[in-house]
Amino acid sequence: SRAWGGSAGTSCGAAGTWLLRAFVIAELPESWADMQEPLLEGMCFTLKYLGMTLVEKPKGEDMAAAAIRRIVATARVGARKFQKVILTVSPRGISLQDADTKEMVENISIYRISYCTTDKLQNKVFAYVAQSQENGALECHAFLSPKKKIAQAVTLTVAQAFQMALDLWEATHAGR
Repeated sequence: SRAWGGSAGTSCGAAGTWLLRAFVIAELPESWADMQEPLLEGMCFTLKYLGMTLVEKPKGEDMAAAAIRRIVATARVGARKFQKVILTVSPRGISLQDADTKEMVENISIYRISYCTTDKLQNKVFAYVAQSQENGALECHAFLSPKKKIAQAVTLTVAQAFQMALDLWEATHAGR
């Protein structure tokens, strides 16, 4: 299975496929910081959703590692098949789409995301912490990627999206 989206129904272009090839061959390209155009459109990753747990802090490596352990332990107990999702990262945030039905699952604003990580022990797991729009609770969501490098690429892409969102915000507020 392909690691990046680009299939019908997603807003992701061929740039994502190029970045994955560059990433797999040579870690991250030297020009990672200059790759803003593809990220503006959205970079897609096909992952398996492991689940969610509530957390008490908005960020922190120890908090995230503990949350990921809980999610993975719960996922192992259940005999269910994991939902395959297309996770799209842009400066607007993260959107989740069911990979099979193409149905939109959730849109998470970049301003609600407080932390993202690739777990050190479960190194194929990408996770992010976001504030729930419904009740304000802090939720840690975890996803399984096919390879460690893809989990790292998602984390770095979210970090790049944060920086772009900040740059865009500063640019729009500079004249005020």
